[in-house]
Amino acid sequence: MTIKEIVFEVPNKPGQLSYIISQLYENDVTVPAFWVGTENGGATLRLIVSDPQSAVSVLTGLGFNVTTVDVIAARVPHHPGGLNSILKILQAAQINILHIYPCLETEEAILILEVDSTDDAVKLLKNNWIDLYDERLYFM
Repeated sequence: MTIKEIVFEVPNKPGQLSYIISQLYENDVTVPAFWVGTENGGATLRLIVSDPQSAVSVLTGLGFNVTTVDVIAARVPHHPGGLNSILKILQAAQINILHIYPCLETEEAILILEVDSTDDAVKLLKNNWIDLYDERLYFM
C-alpha cells in the first residue's frame, strides 16, 4: 500500500516554490505534503499531490525533469511514543529511512516515508497495526 511522490530539481531562488505551487493549483492539483532540500544552489522538491499524473504533466510542461517514487503514508498513533512505534518496527527489520516528512492538510498526524525496502516495510507496518494510506490520501 503505497502512494506516489513526485521528485524534481529546481533552482533555489526567491518565488520558485510559489510559482510551482500556483501552477499546480491552477490545474486543480493540491499539495497536502511536501519536502524541500537545498544544496549547491539548487533544491530538490518532493511532493505528494492530489493527482500525480496531472502534476507530472504540468511540471514536465514547465520544463522540469520529474520522477515518481513509491512512498508509504503511515498514520502516527496519537500517544507519547507514537512516532517511535513506527520507527522501531523499521529499525528492528534493518529498514533504512531515506526521507521522512509530515503530511500537512490532515487532522491526523501522517508521515510520508521513503525507505530502502518498501514492500517489506509495508508488510511490517500493517502486521503491527499501523494504519497506511493509499490513493485516498490524495483526497483528504
